[in-house]
Amino acid sequence: MQDEKKTREKLLESAREEFIEKGYMKASLRSICKNAGVTTGALYFFFKDKDDLFGNVIAGPLSELKGSIMAHFYSEKEEVEIGINNMAHLDDDLDAAYAIISCLFKNKEIFELLLSGSQGSSYENIIDSFVDMLNEHYLIMFSRMKGCESSDELSPEDRFFVHWVSHDQIEIFLHILSHCNSEEEGRIMMKGLLKYMVGGWYAVVRGIT
Repeated sequence: MQDEKKTREKLLESAREEFIEKGYMKASLRSICKNAGVTTGALYFFFKDKDDLFGNVIAGPLSELKGSIMAHFYSEKEEVEIGINNMAHLDDDLDAAYAIISCLFKNKEIFELLLSGSQGSSYENIIDSFVDMLNEHYLIMFSRMKGCESSDELSPEDRFFVHWVSHDQIEIFLHILSHCNSEEEGRIMMKGLLKYMVGGWYAVVRGIT
C-alpha cells in the first residue's frame, strides 16, 4: 500500500514537470513514466488517461482557489441578508482578494499551465467556468441589493453589467498574476483595483449617474 502511494506520487511529480514544461498537448505519457521510473501500465493503474492525470496534477491548487472564492461568496451573502450594503466593509473584500492572490502565487506554475497550456484537455475552458460561477453569484447579490425577488426581475442592462463584472474580476486577477513579480506586489496593486471594482458596483446598484 505504501509502495502504491509512492508510485502515484512519483507519477504526479513527473507529470507536473512534464505538463508545466510542454503543456498538455505536447506532454508525453511515455516520458512521464520514464522519468518516474515506472511502466505505462503502472500509470493506467492509477489514472484513466492523460486528462485524468492532468486533472489530478492541478486538483489541489484548483480546489484551494475555488474554496477561497466560495468562502467569500458565503460571507457576502450573509452580509446582504443582514442588511450590510455599503463600502464600509471593503477590508473584508480586500482580505478575500489577498487570499486569492496568495493562492495564485503559491501555485503560479500550475495556474500559468491552466491559462496557457491546458488546450486539448477538459480544463481548456476553465476561465469560462469561473466566469459562470461568479456570474451566478453576482446575479443573486445584485438582485437582492436591488430589492428584487429573483434575478429574473433584473433588466437586460443590469444582467449585462453583472456578466461584465464577472469577466472583469477574473481579468484583474489574471492581470496581477501575469504582471506582478510577487504576491506582495500583487497585494499592493489590488488595493486600488478593488476600490474601482466595489465603487463601480455600488454606483450601479444605487443608480448613481
